Amino acid sequence: MRIFRYLFFPILFFGLQASAIAQFAVIEGYITDTTNQAIPYVNISVEGTSRGTQSTDKGFYQLRVPAEVEITVIFSHTNFKPTKKSLTLEKKQRQNLSVRLLPEVKLLEEVEVNSALDQTRDQAGSLTLDGEDIKKVPTAFMDFNQQLVTGGLGVTSNNELSSSYRVRGGNFDENLVYVNDIQVYRPFLVRSGQQEGLSFVNPDMVDHVNFSAGGWQSKYGDKLSSNLDITYKTPKEFSAVAVLSLLNNSLELEGSTKNNRISYMIGFRNKNSEYLLNTLDTQGEYLPRYIDVQSFVNFKLGKKGDENRTTLSVLSSFAQNRYKTAPQTRTTEFGTLNSAMKFTVAFDGTEQLNYDTFQGGLKLQHHFSDNFTTKVITSGMTTKEREYIDLESFYRISDVQTDLSSGEEKETVLGIGTEYAYARNQLNAYILTSEIRNEWQITDQLISEFGVRYDHENIDDKINEYAFIDSAGYVTEYKDVINAKNQVKSDRLSAYYQHSHFWDKHQLIYGLRMNYWNYSNETVWSPRVQYSFKPEWEKDIVWRASTGIYHQPAFYREMRYPDGSLNENIKAQSSAHAILGFDYNFTQWGRPFKLIVESYYKYLWNLIPYEVDNVRLKYQGENNAIGHILGTDIRVSGEFIPGAESWLGLSILTAREKIEGVDKGWVRRPSDQRITFNMFFQDHLPNNPTIRMYLRAMYGSGLPYGIPGDIENRNAYSANTDYQRVDIGFSKIFEFKESDAFMESIWVGVEVLNLLGSNNNLSFTWVDTIDGFQVAVPNSLSQRFYNLKMILRY
Repeated sequence: MRIFRYLFFPILFFGLQASAIAQFAVIEGYITDTTNQAIPYVNISVEGTSRGTQSTDKGFYQLRVPAEVEITVIFSHTNFKPTKKSLTLEKKQRQNLSVRLLPEVKLLEEVEVNSALDQTRDQAGSLTLDGEDIKKVPTAFMDFNQQLVTGGLGVTSNNELSSSYRVRGGNFDENLVYVNDIQVYRPFLVRSGQQEGLSFVNPDMVDHVNFSAGGWQSKYGDKLSSNLDITYKTPKEFSAVAVLSLLNNSLELEGSTKNNRISYMIGFRNKNSEYLLNTLDTQGEYLPRYIDVQSFVNFKLGKKGDENRTTLSVLSSFAQNRYKTAPQTRTTEFGTLNSAMKFTVAFDGTEQLNYDTFQGGLKLQHHFSDNFTTKVITSGMTTKEREYIDLESFYRISDVQTDLSSGEEKETVLGIGTEYAYARNQLNAYILTSEIRNEWQITDQLISEFGVRYDHENIDDKINEYAFIDSAGYVTEYKDVINAKNQVKSDRLSAYYQHSHFWDKHQLIYGLRMNYWNYSNETVWSPRVQYSFKPEWEKDIVWRASTGIYHQPAFYREMRYPDGSLNENIKAQSSAHAILGFDYNFTQWGRPFKLIVESYYKYLWNLIPYEVDNVRLKYQGENNAIGHILGTDIRVSGEFIPGAESWLGLSILTAREKIEGVDKGWVRRPSDQRITFNMFFQDHLPNNPTIRMYLRAMYGSGLPYGIPGDIENRNAYSANTDYQRVDIGFSKIFEFKESDAFMESIWVGVEVLNLLGSNNNLSFTWVDTIDGFQVAVPNSLSQRFYNLKMILRY
């Protein structure tokens, strides 16, 4: 019945919307060169929309386009000059539009890319991704951040259930996220990936992504690791996309008014992880429910003929998470053939997490002249989070010996006991932000940008949690005891100023950023520089470098001691970035490719040490550590198969830290993942691109871990934490070419998640044995799962 409910209502909704769908026409024809030979794999798209197709091996194409409005059709191919054709068609009209393309004169290895998808090429540490390409990556819940892990530069994650990610040796809390210049946030209290909802970003609404893995410009904010700048689409016609699957459902509507003065997007997402969670070691009743509703509306307020001079953008989002579980049993078998062990648990009780988060923002943009633009941005976030835990677990750990002749198992009990966990936590928070940004193009070679921002934060947190272990009939240990009430009201003021110089083959961007926080009465300054150089070589290579100081003023969780009290003298964590690399565009097999190679070094001071508990970071609340990170990222992307973008990436790093008062000297940071490899590959049948295969492969070497609370042996172990995963999907697209067709296409697919059935371990539960030893019991992630998916496009 639950599956029926998830599938029925979106289909019913679309049935009611049938009358609102615009009428279309069809264009078709052949694309040839100057010798009248057919050109295959030409990209045909309608300017300003997501509509597009590709010519066949015989140069033929067919595309449904909007009727009764002027459209511009773009024909593009890497070896030919792009061509545009403008026309207006009647409803249901079928128009022949054959085109002859002129060859592009260029060196064989050179490909000049001048588009929105290469706009960060001159910026070290940066990468631009197309929203349509990244959306094709097969993940459990079509979560944007999990897709970014596969496509980003130096991005890693060891948990397919979570939307958290690390960048170049950093942690989850060190990443900036903007959507159309509006900063967005994630919830505070989430403990595990099972409890998480989806990431803020709705993939169906994304136009393109600018991602920086370090060394970003002064106009962006104050964090240590990365900056993610999302641009949502501005649609010019009505369309709709519905996604139906066993793990998630979504609905996205977009369109604009007839005069294009108002454009809108509305997205609804529902995540149902119940089926996937049943593949975990812990069995029981999982009742997760996550919904997300977003809208993005643009208004053109300028006078007729100059509508874009003044625009207003409105972003809003509401997320609701209800996670409840009543675990019943757990059986984990681990160890080696010669030393096999079994951990058995019986549970009594429940866990429940509720949170409601609203985020929204307004951006008013005005062009005072062709050279001067001002943006006024106001945004806010409010969250209400509740955590209730009453859970008792009765455990037994045993040594298992198997009789090879009979196959019988003999268990020797090594330890038994009971653990009780209790929590009644409440957090209410709101953040209000006002900002003004200015851009002044002084000359064709000089741009000046400057702005100021004010933040007000109000966080009210009530924490009451503890756990104890009962062994042999008496309580042997209390742990994680927190009973605190905290309220933090504070204000932040930040400002930036930067210059961009462009001349010949050089680009230089330099600037200064200031941040003041009245809670700690601390002011920090961040000088930042980016430089790029394109030599006059036959090969299309851009050398790029960046350096700067990056501060991260403490947010609420960083300033909290393990006992729940606050450090009123907390300082900003700081890092110095140095990045050097190159971006190389080339052709292979007549198709475009890109190679990015970068090396980086980061020195960190005033660090706040932390431990990782699933996806929750437990900070120590003191600036008593220093650190350094050194690494190299390599990424290759391009059309390995004609008309299908694929990529692979390799990252190598070392991340170490030294904690004041600990005699161990330099130790591994919790994020010290030495080697990671990511790959996304697309393929299709040679003569039928509607039948496709999508493959994601990931490998990450082991992350360090240690016994909780044992600072002397912090991160001393790394066995059994390698992460390896392969997800694969197969799909068939059914297109409806008729001009009066109600539906544009139906995408039907099947995905095999964790194809190889890899037994990945996220963390460890430490259990005492009878003889006084401690055993690390692995907490495993999801197993192989088959997902069915359907995408309806209108």
